Amino acid sequence: MTGPRRLLAAGAVATALGIAIAGTAPVVGTEGADRTHGQQMAGGVVVVLGWALLAFGIHRFGRAGDDR
Repeated sequence: MTGPRRLLAAGAVATALGIAIAGTAPVVGTEGADRTHGQQMAGGVVVVLGWALLAFGIHRFGRAGDDR
């Protein structure tokens, strides 16, 4: 199974990727603005998935010492 450190790393990468996706969306009122909402929504979903991975990794990391 995936270790807690890998979950934490994957969550951090997914969060950063989601922020990058949403942050590079075109500004409303400029060329390509028709895809702004979709790109920001996709970035937000990736951020939330990253947060879920971080939360699960933190949970697993805290319980890792109990598996002795």
